[in-house]
Amino acid sequence: MTLQKQWHRLGSIPIGVTLFVIALQWSGALQLLEWIILNQWFRLRPPESRTVPIVLVTISESDIQWAGRWPLSDGQLAALLNRVKRDRPIAIGLDLYRDLPIQPRHADLMQVFATTPNLIGITKAVGNTEGPAVPPPPLLQERGQIGANDLLLDADGVVRRNLLSVDQNGRTILALGTRLALLYLEQQGIVSRAGTDGNCTHLGKAKFCRLEPNAGGYVRLDTGGNQTLANFLQISGDIPSVSLVQVMTNQVPAFLFRDKIVLIGAKADSLWGDRFYTPYTTESAETWSGVEIHANVTAQILSSALEGRPLLQPLPEFWEWGWIFLWAGIGTGLGWSLRSLRWAMVLIPGVMFSFLLTVYGLFLLGWWAIAVSPILALTAAGFLSHSYRIWQTLRHSNQLLELKVQERTQELIEKNIALEKAHLAAETAKQVLEYLARTDELTQVANRRCFNEYLNQEWQQMMQANLPLSLILIDIDFFKLYNDTYGHPAGDQCLCKVAAVLQSSVRKSADLVARYGGEEFAIILPNTPMAGAMQIATSIQTTIKHLQIPNQNSSVSQYVTVSMGVVCTVPSSQNSFAQLINKADETLYQAKIGGRNQAIAKELLV
Repeated sequence: MTLQKQWHRLGSIPIGVTLFVIALQWSGALQLLEWIILNQWFRLRPPESRTVPIVLVTISESDIQWAGRWPLSDGQLAALLNRVKRDRPIAIGLDLYRDLPIQPRHADLMQVFATTPNLIGITKAVGNTEGPAVPPPPLLQERGQIGANDLLLDADGVVRRNLLSVDQNGRTILALGTRLALLYLEQQGIVSRAGTDGNCTHLGKAKFCRLEPNAGGYVRLDTGGNQTLANFLQISGDIPSVSLVQVMTNQVPAFLFRDKIVLIGAKADSLWGDRFYTPYTTESAETWSGVEIHANVTAQILSSALEGRPLLQPLPEFWEWGWIFLWAGIGTGLGWSLRSLRWAMVLIPGVMFSFLLTVYGLFLLGWWAIAVSPILALTAAGFLSHSYRIWQTLRHSNQLLELKVQERTQELIEKNIALEKAHLAAETAKQVLEYLARTDELTQVANRRCFNEYLNQEWQQMMQANLPLSLILIDIDFFKLYNDTYGHPAGDQCLCKVAAVLQSSVRKSADLVARYGGEEFAIILPNTPMAGAMQIATSIQTTIKHLQIPNQNSSVSQYVTVSMGVVCTVPSSQNSFAQLINKADETLYQAKIGGRNQAIAKELLV
């Protein structure tokens, strides 16, 4: 084969790989992975040392208890707005729906609306799966003092985009964060200017451009309204926040609100419909309230317009194709040039690290460069070019086979060893993944998925053998109070200790302990009658009692206790394991309402 033909074949690898990866990207198969990596960039970015002229007035559970009702009456809301107005803020954002009167003193609230030109109310402009559209306060709508509080959720339920405005029935409704930022910037002499292309808006030192359907890691995105990528602002100490009670009891200094933007909204845990996942969220306890997200959007706009803070922008789609082709070319060169495992162990991690460092660096500069597609192109091209090199080597070596039999045999042995190691590593990784998929990460007992599969399996086996099957559901008494008192880390330790007790209490290898819910556990006991199940339940209560885990707010004991529902049946075609679960749950409920710290047993009759 001539050298020209060889290089021609080698050059076709990055082109073919690039086209394949682009097609795969367009199918949407890589979208979720791109989102996950973008989340990591946000979490790795250090907090920013900047201040924003924004103050949050939040309504928590304790504020609702203080007010004595929810939602707040019109009179209570009017008093809160008058107290905030007194300190002369530049703008007030009211992130509470007020399309209908809530007596008493509705007239007081209308008076506040009529005399507060810098007050912006909200409307839910677009109806969707999260709920129907909600009209704004009529008086504020007449005065043009409304903003849309709609948020954009990706398919995985995470907010990664800002909605700056909504186009509805031929008119544009600015989002709440946009409206508040523009009011503030007008006081600074800054107004928005439309760009020459119609897709961008100039505002101070910033240029806001509409999001394209295939921007970044998105594929065929619905780009209705004016959307941008959210470059969430994470500052040291977070955006200043005070509570409703602090404001109404005059615990807030006057200078805190003066010449600021004040956003008023709820963040109580009981109002779960107004809690959202962001790239910073790793668990439900870290979700953001709607008012916190709107405040962050306002802060993003202000810091970009006033200080030139970078907006997060996707690379143009044509650049993304070139980006993929670049790394496919690097992978081709890397795969072709690698001649030993030692160099592979040095170069491959080095190239991967350089790639990730480059993508992260671009993110810090305000650019979202896709990561999954280039990595896939790098890997595939490297594999193909290296395979092509091996094929070339084997083809050339085959011509000299009679002269180098011994040398080639040794080489094949080494390759077989490498393949066996790779196969062993793959099998080990598979076993680890299977274990992780069936195990609760915190307590290291079986998870809910494993529980369901195993209960179904044992149900069938016990039905065929006509043997008893017992199920115990266990609930940690007053666990929410425990978390509130000692904190979530202590709560996690408590869960682990209880799981360890359950695991040590089972007697047969066929018995399975699983985490059934947040603070609920379950034990499946094949071929175990009711008496044996109750012995295990009694042993569990005794052992947990001896642990003496403090729970000072429990009404049944000064230590952590558990309630248990124990059910036993002989499976048959006349019942099902779902009935067994329901019966255990019913029995557990009876144990809880009957005073907790006890085990109640019942038979599931055919």
